[in-house]
Amino acid sequence: MSGVSIATVSRVLNNPDLVARNTTERVQRAVRELGYRPNLFAKSLLSKRSRVIGVSLPDIHGEFYAELMHAADRRARELGYHLLVSAGAHQEDAPRTDNDSTGAGFAIDLVDGLIVMLTEQSRSDLEAIARLNIPTAVIGCDRPGARVETITYDNILGAEQATEHLLEGTPPERCYFVGAHKGNLDSDDRARAFTDTLRARGHEPDTDQIAYGEFTFEWGWDWASSRMDADALAGAAVFAANDEIAVGIANAARERGLEMPRDIRLVGFDDSRICTLLRPEISSVRVPIPDLASEAIDALVRRIESPERDPKHTRLATSLVIRDSSRLKERA
Repeated sequence: MSGVSIATVSRVLNNPDLVARNTTERVQRAVRELGYRPNLFAKSLLSKRSRVIGVSLPDIHGEFYAELMHAADRRARELGYHLLVSAGAHQEDAPRTDNDSTGAGFAIDLVDGLIVMLTEQSRSDLEAIARLNIPTAVIGCDRPGARVETITYDNILGAEQATEHLLEGTPPERCYFVGAHKGNLDSDDRARAFTDTLRARGHEPDTDQIAYGEFTFEWGWDWASSRMDADALAGAAVFAANDEIAVGIANAARERGLEMPRDIRLVGFDDSRICTLLRPEISSVRVPIPDLASEAIDALVRRIESPERDPKHTRLATSLVIRDSSRLKERA
């Protein structure tokens, strides 16, 4: 249709600077009219690069993961890569197909590198991830001497700030932590910081001051309801391990007629968009999710393009954002 050889078409698609301008224009016009798109994987056979980054997440639902993937996709496209996202695909027990010869549920051979987010103590084997033998970056977990790129955020700093803020106007025996299940890396860090901060004030937390469940709205609702059934929530200050738990607590309290911050003070974690959608707006510890995503993409691309470089270990700061759900009323 363009009146040129297959070799010339190939040069136009891959090295247009080597072809005369009028020839390039004829070929490109024919490409548009035919709706032709180069086969990405056919090209990768020659270049040995797919320009595809795999992302293995513990889950793909929720505000945190949505924001993380939105930012990661934006940064990947800026660097000329595409994302292939799955849930828990790097794990050895991930579902396999009959034709899967990679030894894992993820199509490892299709990607140039892999980003893995780890959230569970029982699944934080960085050496096993390093043995995947492809460029890898890990979000959420770090270990001394780890042979993979790691990107973490400072749970301890943010949790300490949140707890200190609640202690400014609430006695330590009336402060509570509502977390996910034991063994979750983030929740465990936040619970430990909460406990250590109360101990630094001379108070040993009672067992009922620290509760474990899941990172869900329902768990926050159930915990708050049980406390209100025992008439034990009014006058309390609550640090929730994520914003979904915090929203569940806020809604349950509101249904029972408790007002924030007059009757209950509340702080979440992540500072996701939902914090500003409720009234009053919910205080939360901000995780720099866009920076987290960009750092992960940049780290992996470094490993892909410069595999001989030593792994870099990045830790991002967190910070408390105080809103009306926990703000102390100014004294007259």
